[in-house]
Amino acid sequence: MKQTKRFMAVLLLTGLLGAAPLFMEAAPAVRTKPDLLQKAAARYDMDSMCLEAYKPYPGYADRGFWQSLPEAVKRQAVRQAEARLDYVWRSVTVTSYLDFARKGVRVPNDRHIGERYGALADLMLGELVEGRGRFMDQIADGVWSLCEQSSWVAAAHIYWQLSGTAVPDIDHRTIDLSGGMTANTLAWAYYFFKDDLGKLSPTIPQRLRAELNRHTLDVYLERDDMFWLGFREGAQVNNWNPWCNFNVLTTALLAEEDPVRRASIVKKTMRSVDQFINFFKPDGGCEEGPSYWGHAAGMLNNYLEVLRDYSHGKIDLFGEQRVKNIGLYIAHAHIDSLYFVNFADAEAKASPGASTVFRYGRNIADSTMMRFGSYLGSLTGFGENPLGGTMDNRLKTISAYRELCAARPLAPLYRSVWMDGIEVAVARTQGGSARGLTLAAKGGYNAESHNHNDVGSFILYVDGQPMLVDAGVGTYTAATFDHRRYTIWMMQSEYHNLPVVNGFGQKDGHEYRSCRVEHSDNGRVMDFSLDIAGAYPAEAACRSWVRDYRFDRRRNTVTLTDSYELAEVKGSVALNFLTCGTVKLGKTIEIAAGDRTLLMAVDASKYEMTAEAVELTDPRLSKIWGERLTRIVLKVKDPKQKDTLRVTFSQK
Repeated sequence: MKQTKRFMAVLLLTGLLGAAPLFMEAAPAVRTKPDLLQKAAARYDMDSMCLEAYKPYPGYADRGFWQSLPEAVKRQAVRQAEARLDYVWRSVTVTSYLDFARKGVRVPNDRHIGERYGALADLMLGELVEGRGRFMDQIADGVWSLCEQSSWVAAAHIYWQLSGTAVPDIDHRTIDLSGGMTANTLAWAYYFFKDDLGKLSPTIPQRLRAELNRHTLDVYLERDDMFWLGFREGAQVNNWNPWCNFNVLTTALLAEEDPVRRASIVKKTMRSVDQFINFFKPDGGCEEGPSYWGHAAGMLNNYLEVLRDYSHGKIDLFGEQRVKNIGLYIAHAHIDSLYFVNFADAEAKASPGASTVFRYGRNIADSTMMRFGSYLGSLTGFGENPLGGTMDNRLKTISAYRELCAARPLAPLYRSVWMDGIEVAVARTQGGSARGLTLAAKGGYNAESHNHNDVGSFILYVDGQPMLVDAGVGTYTAATFDHRRYTIWMMQSEYHNLPVVNGFGQKDGHEYRSCRVEHSDNGRVMDFSLDIAGAYPAEAACRSWVRDYRFDRRRNTVTLTDSYELAEVKGSVALNFLTCGTVKLGKTIEIAAGDRTLLMAVDASKYEMTAEAVELTDPRLSKIWGERLTRIVLKVKDPKQKDTLRVTFSQK
């Protein structure tokens, strides 16, 4: 059951995934195009390189290798496989697709598809480790059942078939995350077990190869219009790009036996993944937030590892500063324990994967990242339970297990971080410690990938514990990624730590953004300021709203100053603050959470102060915050056309 939950976490996170139509608008800013992969490819004869078969791991018959694995790995692998011996390979029903079309419900279909390829991964790794044939019949049943599946694509994305229907159309295929992960898993079955499956019947590996071609490789070669490829001029790509391309690349290298087709696929993935790398600013900041780092940067890491290993080190981008920074984002966004800076569709608590963080650090020769991976492993019981996620992830984890466990766990806890590309500032009272205050604030624009209307918002922690928060995101439904997105309260600026201007919250769209952004940090004081007036609609009549964050480390205070000018006063002006703590209103507002207290010093005579309960019924939110959050509203009693509002935060 536990391994099923791990797979579901991966699959359900991919939900964001239905975001393409809403978030794949063309970005207005001109991005530099380093095209690092294509430049690397131009230096070598890729066609000759792809003549070679890919052999990343010893085969099933190499019992010495599999028996030499660490005992904890072998125990868990066999335990997970044994739990699948009686697994029933239920078909994916057409009504599970129709449920999404009819009601916007996606979880049952997502869960079932993920459970199926997850069960096959459990069985395969158990058989590799044990080598007794005990799981082989179930592996054969799993392979056959997945081959019989009409589509490997999830219900939320099936409409990207060229036919646009709500149920699988076997004549019009597409590739999504679920489809890619299914293909990847089956490709490993072909790599490790094609001979043994062939002994049961030669039809099984033949069918397996045919379905990999039909569902994935043929589609990849034939279609250039899938949004995640990034081939449309100005396309805004997200985690789908490296994730899908990694799955396709792995499938091709493991199961495509025609070197000409293999070379065509490899070169196309390089052209596509360049679009992902190009989209990042040099600072490596991830618009999608830390919850997606493992699916974005983590999958880029996987992709580049495979390409480097297959090319025998000839194509190696890990020395490129942009690639290094894309990886380092997860360390820059870390607050303490499993808490991360969670702007966009991100949860306050994340587990980016100890193995992924460690391997990225090893690849870019960054010891801080490697120790951070070990630190995350120490929090999640990695030593005894290292195997989770996809078949790929388990195999890569095995290769890093001993080195990761031997590394000294240490959180990065940077004193100051400024990512100018995504306009995110992070500052803490003292580097190397979670003691004191930790502030994260952002600028940006309101059409970021997995966007919330949150230009100018912030979060504030005390001793590594959340006080003023970003709620995150709830369980994904159809509404999360269609025209109804901004009817969801979590996406609205009114439920972020932001002002209401003349009765209006912020508006979604590329044009709604910050300007005049400035950041400085001399070690004693961090100052971050920006004008957020442009994030509000014209109806707000806001000429300027300069928000300034001043973090004084000696005093252990954060002063928030809002200086604004309106064209006219025609509605309410208020400051909203969202907290997970218990609120006591007064001249100095007290927010208590656990044994920590945050103080908010305000001019109480200036505001009507209320504390409103925000009840949480969505399990994705309540597992982080409990039954409710509280929104503090400081409504200006007599709003002026031009004024300055100030709040000072300190630790009790």
